[in-house]
Amino acid sequence: MPQRLRRPVLVLGLLLALAIAPAGARGATEIKLDKGFLAGLVDKLPPVPFDKEGQYRGSVHSFRLVGIDPNQRKLLTAFTAEGEFRPPASGPVSERLSRSDDHADGLRKFRFEIKASVRVEAGLDGSPRFWVDVDEVKRTELEGVAGLLAKLLGRQFDEIATRVVDGRSAEINQKLNAQIMKRAALYKDYGVLCGVDYEADSVTLRFDLTRLTREGIAGHLFPEPRPGALPLHRWINSRTGAHLYTLAETPNRPGPYVSEGIAGYVPDASEPGAAPIYGWHGPRDHLYTADPNGEGVRPRLFQPEGVAFYLLTEPRDGAVPFHRFFDPRRGLHFYTIHPHAEFAK
Repeated sequence: MPQRLRRPVLVLGLLLALAIAPAGARGATEIKLDKGFLAGLVDKLPPVPFDKEGQYRGSVHSFRLVGIDPNQRKLLTAFTAEGEFRPPASGPVSERLSRSDDHADGLRKFRFEIKASVRVEAGLDGSPRFWVDVDEVKRTELEGVAGLLAKLLGRQFDEIATRVVDGRSAEINQKLNAQIMKRAALYKDYGVLCGVDYEADSVTLRFDLTRLTREGIAGHLFPEPRPGALPLHRWINSRTGAHLYTLAETPNRPGPYVSEGIAGYVPDASEPGAAPIYGWHGPRDHLYTADPNGEGVRPRLFQPEGVAFYLLTEPRDGAVPFHRFFDPRRGLHFYTIHPHAEFAK
C-alpha cells in the first residue's frame, strides 16, 4: 500500500558525518562513507516502541540499508513496524475474532514492511538538512479474518501505518541525535558542510574549511547593535592583507586600509565584566590581546598602542565569542565572530 509521506527530520542524523569520521581525516575537506559502513550503522539502530492506549502497540525494528540511489540522491532503507491492534468492540467480524485461536485480550497482530528513502543535503547555513520519504508501507500477516478486518477498518488501519511511520521517525531521530551530539566537537573540526556526493557504493561529505590556525577566543562581544555597545570597525590592508580593528570610523594607522564593515559591538569600559584588550602593531601584523605585555612579543617587532577596545570575559546577554586566528603562511592575525574564520584561505 503506497504511502507518500514527507517529513523533514534530522534523521539518521549526522549519523552520516559524526559517527564515522576517521581520525586520519583531520584537516581533510572530504569524508567518504562506504556502503558497508553505512549499512552497519543502520543495522545497529535499536528498536523504537510505540503505543496508543486502547488502540495499538508495538515497535519499529530491523532497520537496514537497501542501497544508494546516486541519480535521485538518496539512501534506500527498510524497516519493520510490528505490533497488536484492538478491533471494533462489536459486530460480526469481532465476534469471529473472539472465537479465533490467536485472539487474546481483544488484540490482533499486525506487521508493516516499510521502505523509506533518506536524503541529506547541505543547508544554506552550512548545516545538514535531512528528509525522510516513506515510499511504501506493505501489510503482511493479515490473512484470513485479520485481512478482512483490515479491509473493513480501512482509514483506521491506514492511520495506524501513518502514525507509526511518521511518529516513530521523530523518535528515531532523537535517539540518533543523542549519539551525534557526543561527536559534535569532532564535526566542528571539519568546518561546515557545503555539499554531498552520492555514488552507488558510497556517500561523500564535502566541507568548507579555513587554513588559518585557531588561537582561542579573545573575549566576547555582541553581533548586533545594542544600547551602550560600541561598533568595532574592521579594516584590511589591501597591500599586506593585515587586519586592523578600531573604535574610530577611520584607521588609526597609515597604509592603504579598506573598510570591511563592523566586526561586532563591544562593551563600554564601564560595563560589568568588560576587560581591556591591548593593541600591538608590527611592520605587517596587528595583535590584540588581554595581556598588557603583549604575550611576550619582541619590542623590536611590535609596538604597544595601549587599550584598543574592551571585550566581555564571559558570554552573557547574547554576547558571542570573538575568535582569534593566525595565518602561518603570511604571519598575520585575524579576529572574527565566525567560528571558521569566514573560510579564509
